[in-house]
Amino acid sequence: MMRARLNHVLVMMSFALAFFPAEDLSLRQAQGEPTIRLEGMVEFLRPDGSVAASLAVEIAETPETRSQGLMRRMLGDYMTGMLFLFETAHPQTFWMRNTPTSLDIIFVDDRSQVLNIAPHTTPMSDQLYSSAGPAKFVVEAKAGFAERFGIRPGHSMRWKRLR
Repeated sequence: MMRARLNHVLVMMSFALAFFPAEDLSLRQAQGEPTIRLEGMVEFLRPDGSVAASLAVEIAETPETRSQGLMRRMLGDYMTGMLFLFETAHPQTFWMRNTPTSLDIIFVDDRSQVLNIAPHTTPMSDQLYSSAGPAKFVVEAKAGFAERFGIRPGHSMRWKRLR
């Protein structure tokens, strides 16, 4: 029984460290920076269906969580981000107010197709970044994510809730 519990703890720690390197997570926690709540997974798919990239995401699906977004938080790596869910597809506009690091904002339609990407957004600004059409999903990732993994309009996205 004790061995099974120890194995479970080790597996969970390995999972956490895969998304947050120990020195990065402890530094963020020591500095009092809020971290991402791991609530879901997003995968971006190439036209042939192969996975181009995956992100562990916090899910923003209420007006309150969507308006807060990643304000006052930093993404330290290309493994985490935020998924915004909307009830229906509409033109979406985002800004970077109180967001301390540059992001890639990826707009996705109701068929899960990437519409457009606002790369390398300007931190702490009120500059507006808009979807190229009605978007039902928006993904925020560390700046350079889309270029690094070759994500572009026409690729698709799928997601699932972890809990």
